[in-house]
Amino acid sequence: MLYLKGASTMPKLWSALFLVLVAGAVFAAEAPPEAHVSLQAWREQKLTDYPGHTGQILKSRAATLSFGPIEYSLQYNAATDPAKPDVVFPLEGYVGMPGPVSTGWYHGGFLFLAINGQDIGSTPLSSMTVVEQGQRGMLDLVWYGAQAAVRERFVGLGGDDALLVEITLEPKAEVKTLSVRGLCYPSYFTSWNKRKGARRVKTPSALVEEGKPQTLAPAGNWWLCYYDEVFDVARGEGDGPCAMVVLPEETTEIKVDPGDYAVSTNITCRPDVRKIHLAFWKFPNQKNADVLTAFPQKAQKAAAALRTADFTPTAIKKTDFAAVQKEVSEALASPQCRAVLGDRAKEIEAWLKEQAPLLPKAPAQADIATTEKLLQAVDQYNQFYWEVKLARLLEF
Repeated sequence: MLYLKGASTMPKLWSALFLVLVAGAVFAAEAPPEAHVSLQAWREQKLTDYPGHTGQILKSRAATLSFGPIEYSLQYNAATDPAKPDVVFPLEGYVGMPGPVSTGWYHGGFLFLAINGQDIGSTPLSSMTVVEQGQRGMLDLVWYGAQAAVRERFVGLGGDDALLVEITLEPKAEVKTLSVRGLCYPSYFTSWNKRKGARRVKTPSALVEEGKPQTLAPAGNWWLCYYDEVFDVARGEGDGPCAMVVLPEETTEIKVDPGDYAVSTNITCRPDVRKIHLAFWKFPNQKNADVLTAFPQKAQKAAAALRTADFTPTAIKKTDFAAVQKEVSEALASPQCRAVLGDRAKEIEAWLKEQAPLLPKAPAQADIATTEKLLQAVDQYNQFYWEVKLARLLEF
């Protein structure tokens, strides 16, 4: 009877196990794609034979954003002169995109921001910080220029192929002119390799050919796809196209100048805009025709995300800093808790006193400087918080 009973229950056990395994597989399959950001250490190189910059120190830092089928890398570059610590000297540019390929949006500098004619790139970079990882990856670059405080926030959504950008400005003076310039070398470095290409820029309503610059209205030209008819992956040549999206409500005109080497796109923004939204793509190893066919839908999706997404870092939006500070302060008032923490208690207390002025009632609405400091301190804040929580448990 025992044998028969076991035999009758075995199929049920195997069925249950099968269901558990299937459920686990389904759960794993439905898990949302993750986004990761890695940030390398600063690198320094003395310039020995760079015209106009010999003797200066080139400082660079690279980051990689992995969030979908295309892995993007960004790199900040600027030369410094010890005799002029308040000024930096961008060489070809200051924010470059060396990956996934060096062509397309330029690895030496693809994104430029000018306020009242002054480019933010001549201002020393305050910080380059990994802001978030998980369902989305986020990287912040912050400057405090004479015209404005500026933050460029690069965002990758898990499973997507667009690199989204939100540029935030906090002016120190009246903004009379505001512009963004993009620089790309579609698919191939033609002049460098002493070859002739055929640069093209396709928009929803125009085709801009090499050597024929045009000024375009944003409403009908809010996405731009850059390619080369000679250097096409379909012909076994080049790396593939690149593309960009702007929001027409934030801009007044777009000037596209496709030269025989570089292609420059100058976007004149409304001077009252305080957040500029852009999206960038590189399409490595993809044919021109395939990209041109698929891109309008990609552009629509990216524009919708730029208009509706809240790019406030989760660490800022979901952490009640004031409540945590209150709880930690109350715990530190306990002699038993301080005894458990030992010398660490004084360190935590000093840190809280230093950070207290940064804690606004609504951290999500904090200015650039406060957000920058909170993001840099949030890991230490959480570490202190859990140390205190543990000490409260141990004091009993």
